[in-house]
Amino acid sequence: MFGRSNRMWQARGMVCEKCGLELQAHRGCLEVILRCPFCGAAYTLQRYAPEMDDDFEEEMGFVPMDRI
Repeated sequence: MFGRSNRMWQARGMVCEKCGLELQAHRGCLEVILRCPFCGAAYTLQRYAPEMDDDFEEEMGFVPMDRI
C-alpha cells in the first residue's frame, strides 16, 4: 500500500495515451499530476477520474482536488 510520506507511486490501471505505459502519480501540496515515466507526458486527475480505484482514492483523501 502507500505510506503517507510517499510523494510518488504507480497509478495502477492508468496508462499513457501516447506510449501505453502505466503512469506515475506525483503528489504535491496542492495537486496531483499523472506522468509517464517513459515519454514524460503529464495528465490531470480529471482525465483519469473514471479509472481511479479505491486505493488511489484513499491516497488522495488528503489532497484537495476537483474531480467533478
